[in-house]
Amino acid sequence: MKVRREYLRDGKPVTVTAERLGDDLWRVQIGQNTIEVTAQAIAGGVKLTENGAVPARSVTAYGAACDNDYMVRVDGRTCVLSTPRESGRGRGGGGDGTIRAPMTGTVLEVLCDDGDCVTADQTLVVLSAMKMEHKLAAGTDGTVRKIDATVGATVDQGAELIVVTPADEQPA
Repeated sequence: MKVRREYLRDGKPVTVTAERLGDDLWRVQIGQNTIEVTAQAIAGGVKLTENGAVPARSVTAYGAACDNDYMVRVDGRTCVLSTPRESGRGRGGGGDGTIRAPMTGTVLEVLCDDGDCVTADQTLVVLSAMKMEHKLAAGTDGTVRKIDATVGATVDQGAELIVVTPADEQPA
């Protein structure tokens, strides 16, 4: 079985191909990089062990579908893969300005206020999930226009936490 998908990551097109080679063995190609991994399902995610790596390298990955996007969390970093949109206005890296919870968790910090000007890589909210802190960034330059994150609140996977109006969509 081989699956190929086109996404936008940080506003740039990237092709992701996953080919099943055996029971738990996969060949994954992201852009020009190809690795073979053994995938083991764990609670809420998957443990990926790179075959042939010395020393052995394993990571735990979590994923969440959000509308037309897919959020992937690996090694403490969340990446948003957006499906290209027909209108040509799609942006990767959370570039639509909506920050969503990559998994169920508790809001630890909200680092912005309504009306703040923010940059694409600026951390706006910190979420605690799976005994880890997840720093969620804006994904686009713009202005915070909606905050649905409250410190101490439990949020569901995919919940909209903060909305940023992208700079290129603001009135002049």
